[in-house]
Amino acid sequence: MAEDLALSPPGTVGLGRELRPLAASYIATYVGDGLFYVTAALYFTQVVGLRPVVYGAALTAAWLVAMALSVPVGHLADRFNPRTVTAALLVLTGLATCVYLLTHQVLVFFAAACVFTTCTEGTHSARSALIGRTFPADQVTRVRAILISASNAGLALGAALGALVIASGTPDAYRIGFAADAATFFVSAALLVNVPSPKAPAPQVADAGEVSAGSLLGVFRDRGYVVLGVLNMLMTLHIPLTDVALPLWVVQQTKAPVWSIAVLFLVNTTLVVLFQYRMSRGVESVDDGVRGIRVAGVLLFLGMALYSVSGIPHSPWAAAVLLIAAAAVLTFGEMRQTATMMEISFRLVPGERYGQYQGFFGMGSTLSEAVGPLVLTWLVLYQGTWGWLALGVVFLAAGLAVRHAVELARRAPLVRENAQ
Repeated sequence: MAEDLALSPPGTVGLGRELRPLAASYIATYVGDGLFYVTAALYFTQVVGLRPVVYGAALTAAWLVAMALSVPVGHLADRFNPRTVTAALLVLTGLATCVYLLTHQVLVFFAAACVFTTCTEGTHSARSALIGRTFPADQVTRVRAILISASNAGLALGAALGALVIASGTPDAYRIGFAADAATFFVSAALLVNVPSPKAPAPQVADAGEVSAGSLLGVFRDRGYVVLGVLNMLMTLHIPLTDVALPLWVVQQTKAPVWSIAVLFLVNTTLVVLFQYRMSRGVESVDDGVRGIRVAGVLLFLGMALYSVSGIPHSPWAAAVLLIAAAAVLTFGEMRQTATMMEISFRLVPGERYGQYQGFFGMGSTLSEAVGPLVLTWLVLYQGTWGWLALGVVFLAAGLAVRHAVELARRAPLVRENAQ
């Protein structure tokens, strides 16, 4: 990864001055995220003393608050300098993490969680605005692919540090881990100083009868983009599937060894780090994205089909091989889906309203992570093979329907500067 950034991958030559510090900021953030994901549940339930049901309910409510505020917070990055907005949100996220270290009160935890989740979601939107106004339109998807690879490398490092915290198991180790997590957000914000200040958005002049995208909630009147966001929500169900439903399936419905769960996560992370940038090549327009998302839908369907038969073998090794094959196919579908949806969602933003529109677009993945665990657990564990196949059909249908959402968006009377 360091080599890629240093050499400026093909298609991003000359962007090192902007790309390197931004990638370093991403890595710092995601090291903290990896540390948090691995240790948070144990820290809050065993060290802080929250009951698991209280912890889960408060966290779900906090993410729903973040989802409701994602568009208004993203709009801030359209109104003000997105680099400054991103840095401010990162600092607030770090401060919220510090509060986690100081409280045992449920209400204080919930308030801190609301700040943490809202600023986390807002950071994604503000970074999208920063990228959109810093890099040429024909290089945004490749730039974001590099940043995704950097993020996954950071996650892997953070998860390894989290494993050390869990291995120690002492309250002090958890507190040190959370302090380190908070520090990563401050470091990430500081690194943005080295990213050149982006250009200001062009002033928007609406013609009579034109749909307004410049208002605070203008994205909700853009029907094509709204449909695109719903389809993206369906296609990102693979995220809670991998995090929640799949481990339960492996343990309860297959003969595969328990350690194969860790192998599946490793396969996913390694493939994304190695191939996400390569999977973005050739995706340089909305039409490229539409063609690519159909391929993603097919790959996701095939991944579900392989998972659906992984419970049949009686041999642990045969079951493990099927699971690994399914994880690999699913990951390639995931990478294709990410690259193509990034291109489409960016290109269809009107008037450089990247913060607001990407804030709305990100609501889909947040909602899928909020409701996905319950729906997917029921579908996979209780419906078995047919549940996997039904989920695959959802992915396939959503991938095919993207073309119609794009056509609807193109018919709207909005000026989409980059909708090639």
